[in-house]
Parts: sequence; structure tokens; C-alpha cells
Amino acid sequence: MSTPDTDSSAAKAVARAEARARRRSGDRPDPRLLADRAVELLETLPGPLRVTCYASYGTEPDTGELRRRLAAAGYEVLLPRVDGERLEWVADGPDTSVSSMGIAEPTGAAVELLPLRAMLIPALAVTAEGDRLGKGGGYYDRVLAGLRDVPIVAIVGDADVVDRIPTQAHDMRVHAIVTPTRATPCVAR
Repeated sequence: MSTPDTDSSAAKAVARAEARARRRSGDRPDPRLLADRAVELLETLPGPLRVTCYASYGTEPDTGELRRRLAAAGYEVLLPRVDGERLEWVADGPDTSVSSMGIAEPTGAAVELLPLRAMLIPALAVTAEGDRLGKGGGYYDRVLAGLRDVPIVAIVGDADVVDRIPTQAHDMRVHAIVTPTRATPCVAR
């Protein structure tokens, strides 16, 4: 459930700190189980064998196994790269460089985002209704605002599925949640 707030930026900062602390104190999600659930979900969706994912870092659930499994299943996997205030998309591959944010980003040529079967994206926390708490840069919200008819899937640990997240009008919801134990559609309100 969202909790709109007149001081949403402060509420989000608190929620982000709580989410990061929860991740640091808990067990890391099993990458193999996470990959199993994500691939199972993707198999139920129509569309091309083309998805986005991301190179995990910090406390994010490890996406290395997921990316390997997707490639082995014939998917073209696109990873984000920050370009100013926006994300551009590059085919996953062995060549990366570390960005100023400390993220390993692909170094290849940027490609068009669409068409896609789904976008697999990071979140610090998510609700059953699809509210997503990101890291605060707004990069994914800007991309998602321009998409229609592409399933958006948050990749998180089980403990990252929470009851409430502070939201703002520009926050974009996800359509499904993948954890190591389940892949579930979000409940429409």
C-alpha cells in the first residue's frame, strides 16, 4: 500500500535506510532460486526473447546467475548504462567499466530498448500492489513512464516485499515481483 506524504522525500529517505539495513542484516537471496523463479515467469509471457536486467551491486540480489540463465535460454539481455539523466541500454557481455556510481556497466554500443518481453528491474522494496522503492535517482521511473504494454518485474529478496512504501506522483509501479520463493503478479487497486 502506498502512503502518500506531504514530506515524501524525507519519508523515502527513511524507507531507503530501513531497506538497506534490513538487507545488510538478513540472508542474501539464493541466486539460483531467484533465476528459477524469474525464468519461470518469463516463460508465461508473450513476446520476443529480449529482456532487460541489471548488473547487481551492493546489497542487491545477485543477478549473475539470472543473466547467465537467460542467455543460455536464448534471451538477448539488455543492461542499463547511465547517460546523464537517463538510462541507455546495451547488450549484456563480458566487457564492463565501473561508473562514477560504482556500478559495473556494459561498454558496448547503445541499442533501442524495444521490443521487449519484460523489464527485470531492481528495487530496495516493493509492495504487493506494485509500489516500488528505488534508490532515488529516478532513472527507472523516467524509462517506465514512457512504456506501454511491457511487463515490469521487480527482482527482490523475500524480506524486500513490505506492506507500505512512501510514494510520489511520478513513481511508477511494477506489474510483478520475483523473489527466490515466488513470482507473483501485483494486486491491482
